[in-house]
Amino acid sequence: MTSCSSCRVTALGLLPLAILGGLAGCGGVANDIGNDIGQAVGEAVACGVRNCTESSTLNVDEISPRFTATQAAGDSSVQISGSLGKSANLLTTVLMAPNERLTASVDGAPEVTMANPDGKRYDYTARLPAASAQPVVQVVFTRAGVRHVSQVTMPPAFTVLQPTGAAVLTRTGAALPVRLSLATASTASATAVGSCTRADGSSFTTTGTGLGAVGETGVAGGYRLEPAAVDEALTATSRSLNNNDTRTPAVARCELTVVWSARAEGSTPATMNQHGSLVGERSAAHPLSYDARL
Repeated sequence: MTSCSSCRVTALGLLPLAILGGLAGCGGVANDIGNDIGQAVGEAVACGVRNCTESSTLNVDEISPRFTATQAAGDSSVQISGSLGKSANLLTTVLMAPNERLTASVDGAPEVTMANPDGKRYDYTARLPAASAQPVVQVVFTRAGVRHVSQVTMPPAFTVLQPTGAAVLTRTGAALPVRLSLATASTASATAVGSCTRADGSSFTTTGTGLGAVGETGVAGGYRLEPAAVDEALTATSRSLNNNDTRTPAVARCELTVVWSARAEGSTPATMNQHGSLVGERSAAHPLSYDARL
């Protein structure tokens, strides 16, 4: 009889699943234990992916605040969201200790403790009222009573002046001219949110495909969306959602919302890691139908 080390590893790896399966067949306390084990395994996997690190093991100058404050056109509030990271490592999530907290404020109003929706200390959010033309947002990390303040002034609000109504872009047609109520050109970017169908009738959704908008030199707030760039971006998204299969059927048609965003970089405290960031982002949007069949 021969033995196989890889077989033993596989068997060990399947042991938690076997335990869960056995517990699933029992009732009462056994079900509760099975649920608890399943939750613990899920949390361990999530933390493995996010490379979780306890804040208590780090100095403050090793912790990077990574937050974004966003405000859409016509919105009277600012959404602040993000997490704590370790130095320049974008793949590490730092988990706050009991003697630490994150708070946020807008325009000097009282600070609000940021919520932790996942309950696992991964991500933090706050939505705060903002009525000024360019709200000033602060995110404060506090450890043992010592405050470390990040701050950003939001970019000016803007709107989409052109196109008005529903715009249509075709693969073989002309570029779509866009004009924003911004004083300068080439300071905004465009992403697509919406749904598409492929040539075989299958479908996919996109939540932030960059469209490669081109700034129009000499036209304040002027941009254009080139059909080739839009088609290339949507095709790349389509393939990425289909295991990067190059045989993925071509994109046929999309119903999109094009979100235009202008960003401002804020400041982070010198006491925290230099690779932290607080970004302010204003946005405005318009609908777009893209037809690759024409």
